[in-house]
Amino acid sequence: MLASVYLSHLSAKCCFPFRRLYLVKPEVLSYQSLYAPVSGHFTKLHSQSYSSSSIIGYKMDEFKRRRLNNSAVPGIWDTPVENMVGALTGLQRELQREGQRELQQQRDFHRDAHRHSRTGARKVNCGELREWNHGEMVELSGKVTENRMGKFLDVRDVTGSVQVVSNNVPAQLHKRVTSIGKDSYVTIVGRVQERPSRLKNSSIPTGGIDVMIEEILHIEGEQQMGRNANFNKRNYSTVASLAQAFTRAVTSQEIEKSPSDNILKYFKNRKAICSEFRLKDVGKKVQLVGWVDSKNKHDRFLFLRDGHGAVQLMVENVSSQVKNNIQAALATSIVLVKGTVLARPANCVNTSLDTGSIEIVVDEFEILNPDDPYKGPEAIETADTSIDEFSTSRFTNRTHNCGELRLSHVDQNVVLCGWLEFSRMNKFITLRDGYGTTQVVVPDDMVSDVNLGNVSFESILRVEGSVKARPAGHDNPRQSTGQIEVVLQKVDVLNEARKRLPIDSKEFNKAKENLRIEYRYIDLRGPQMQRNLRLRSQIIMKMREYMINKCGFVEVETPTLFRRTPGGAQEFVVPTRKPGHFYSLVQSPQQFKQMLMAGAIDRYFQIARCYRDEATRPDRQPEFTQLDLELSFTDRDKIIQLVEGVLANSWPEDDDPLKVPFQRITYDEAMSRFGSDKPDTRFGYELRDVTAKMNTNEKVMLGLDPSVYRAYAIVVKEPHSGTPTAFKKSLDALSKEHPKCKLVFNNVNNDWLNSSIVKLLDHDVAKTLNSHLALKAGDLLLLGYGRAPEVQEMMGKVRSAFYENLEARGLVEKRSSISQNFIWLYDFPLFAQNDETGGLDSVHHPFTAPHPDDVAKLKQKESLTKLRSQSFDLVWNGVEIGGGSVRIHNGTLQKMVLEDILKVDHGHLQHLLDALECGCPPHGGFAIGLDRYISLLCNAHSIRDVIAFPKTLEGKDPLSKAPVPISEEEKKIYHLSTVESTKS
Repeated sequence: MLASVYLSHLSAKCCFPFRRLYLVKPEVLSYQSLYAPVSGHFTKLHSQSYSSSSIIGYKMDEFKRRRLNNSAVPGIWDTPVENMVGALTGLQRELQREGQRELQQQRDFHRDAHRHSRTGARKVNCGELREWNHGEMVELSGKVTENRMGKFLDVRDVTGSVQVVSNNVPAQLHKRVTSIGKDSYVTIVGRVQERPSRLKNSSIPTGGIDVMIEEILHIEGEQQMGRNANFNKRNYSTVASLAQAFTRAVTSQEIEKSPSDNILKYFKNRKAICSEFRLKDVGKKVQLVGWVDSKNKHDRFLFLRDGHGAVQLMVENVSSQVKNNIQAALATSIVLVKGTVLARPANCVNTSLDTGSIEIVVDEFEILNPDDPYKGPEAIETADTSIDEFSTSRFTNRTHNCGELRLSHVDQNVVLCGWLEFSRMNKFITLRDGYGTTQVVVPDDMVSDVNLGNVSFESILRVEGSVKARPAGHDNPRQSTGQIEVVLQKVDVLNEARKRLPIDSKEFNKAKENLRIEYRYIDLRGPQMQRNLRLRSQIIMKMREYMINKCGFVEVETPTLFRRTPGGAQEFVVPTRKPGHFYSLVQSPQQFKQMLMAGAIDRYFQIARCYRDEATRPDRQPEFTQLDLELSFTDRDKIIQLVEGVLANSWPEDDDPLKVPFQRITYDEAMSRFGSDKPDTRFGYELRDVTAKMNTNEKVMLGLDPSVYRAYAIVVKEPHSGTPTAFKKSLDALSKEHPKCKLVFNNVNNDWLNSSIVKLLDHDVAKTLNSHLALKAGDLLLLGYGRAPEVQEMMGKVRSAFYENLEARGLVEKRSSISQNFIWLYDFPLFAQNDETGGLDSVHHPFTAPHPDDVAKLKQKESLTKLRSQSFDLVWNGVEIGGGSVRIHNGTLQKMVLEDILKVDHGHLQHLLDALECGCPPHGGFAIGLDRYISLLCNAHSIRDVIAFPKTLEGKDPLSKAPVPISEEEKKIYHLSTVESTKS
């Protein structure tokens, strides 16, 4: 029966305002995905089962390019097909002709439109190409999952895979295609070509087309195909991508080689492919279908190939019947082989093959006759209740989690486990786990037997039931499982919760933070904490993958227990059984990673745990996590490029891609423009340097030397120039925090040059400022002057406070927490004056190298506070998320900095100085504060919301009540005594 799905007037962005999709059979409709053209692309709408007695219509107001979930499809209605059979039968031919005309219009449109890239090709995703893109020039990027004979590349990205073909290309291009190994990342340009009907592969969405390669723009992580190829490269990708990477689906090559449908069934229903066997399979009995490589025939062995790869067959001691069949096999013959997997001798391993470590001893060898009926196992299409190899339910007693059931699971029997979230009338219950919620319906005949009304919420249940579509009009579009429900067959209470829990896990009724931390095991059940921790896991996984697979870094774990390092933050002290001897918990792996460079581990990283015994803040914890990295033979620019690559490749997929490179400014420029070394560039009101206009009047110089005097102005125009009295008072309080500076808060009027500002600044200064700043009546002038950098810091705070006030009053749009306002700061001072001791401190740390242009001054100890360092920070939306530097790699220079400039006893650093003097390469590194960074990505209130078990602002753990006293016996073991503090 012909069914028709109408998509009405999608949006202004749609290529075609009105489209129809025709699906000829109801059974095809049950499995077919629906697509709609959007902005030159086809977006998947839905994939679900429909009853054969209905026509489904969708009306969508807006589409995005990305795949929509089920809950995004509103407006479902049913119409009995029996009333429409006659009309549909009469319209079938007309509809088919119209469909062909529309398909040709789509091809013409895509051939001539959307030429965006520098190659003249349209940039596309691998999984979006279809037959209607025939003839279009496209540019695509992705990971190579297969390279067959240098002619066929399977290229995959997050949207799917596509086959790239290199037939009839220039020799140089073919050579380059041949050299591309698995797991390489490529960007290619090619023309989409529709396959002949017989060669189309219906098992994948892009199976109807090939991309005929014309140019390779980029290859990253390129591996040479050949004896030294490495096909076992470790991959930290998500389990979903791993599942997609391995498939036994029929390839276009196999379709082409199959002389009949009977032969093709052997490929469709096979249980193994030639390329999947490894040493772990030794001893297995296997059955393979494929063709014999006629170029590599031998009396003792031959190669069996299919569309996925090849494997060596041992045929030395086979029966005469098998020998005769082998001799009769032609290059076009399809053969069925049965045998046993055997390990090859060590000297016979073929590193150019995925299966080069094994061979198959042949027991049976049959040439398949295309005319004979298929004799293999049939693929039985039944409701699949098995657990996928990469499912989140693997190794558990459930079949699915509570967030994954869809209409495609209708009529499947499932087992769910989770928390009882809600119960109503002993008829409906909601089961929740970390993945989502599912509605369970109790049938009428079970209501009397199942009494869940007395079971406490948050109890653990195990539910068995059958998935059914919800009745029309009962869908819940806000819930991922909102189109289905599970009809209960059996329920077990695995663990009943208390009648009254200390806190509620619901988002709309959150407890205070201390209570949430104390009962964190309940708080973690909430959707926000679930999202935060799962996103954190994904980001760290992608960082690891990029560092190891694409940059060749080595993950090395360094000790947590170390010796005390003077200077810097206060460290936690760990007592030992040896009297008077203590460990310290490391502030960072700084010394270890420098010694790794001396040890030829030239590309190091780790997800490091660090500890600092200092007051906590919303963005700081006594124990925290950072991505720590170091590499040899590098410089500042190369480290910056590396960090940008790490962030771009680990950026959440749901957000817009991260735009790199980031903006770069010097420390001096940041302080002069923003009054902060952590500038927030999401809004304007930058400081304007008016020092040259002010220092002509000694009265406003505050007795300061001109070399340290600075003056800055912020001019605010109407309608934002009006300020409440309360805000003026807050600015007065802020100015008192900076006694070496003055803050002027002045409204400009028509008689401004005759106002009180003249008494404060002098008439000439006021006149100069009026002209230089182009002041007009109604403007607000915020003027700060005094000692640098104090006045810069004060004006930076004024700038931020003023904009926050505008946001609070609704006069400006609130800043977005995920705006991509990343900025690099570099050329920090190497040393800074310590006002308390009168000595010098390192601005970054004492191992930071000086700027190359300032090395001579450092050695001569000239103008030390004006020397620049090779340190640099990364700031995102006004928050520092990481810092790094090029290090001092010369032992003599490092000793001079410690001894002569910082006046620090270097006995505790002798191990590091020795390493530098034993041949240490130039090196540098960086560290990203993961807690702070991920809290910004999650738009969390503080970093505590992205940590499973955090400490409070006071550094305490409400969950375990730590820190706690220890017994007198334990004190004796560690030779400790407690001195009670006295309060005056």
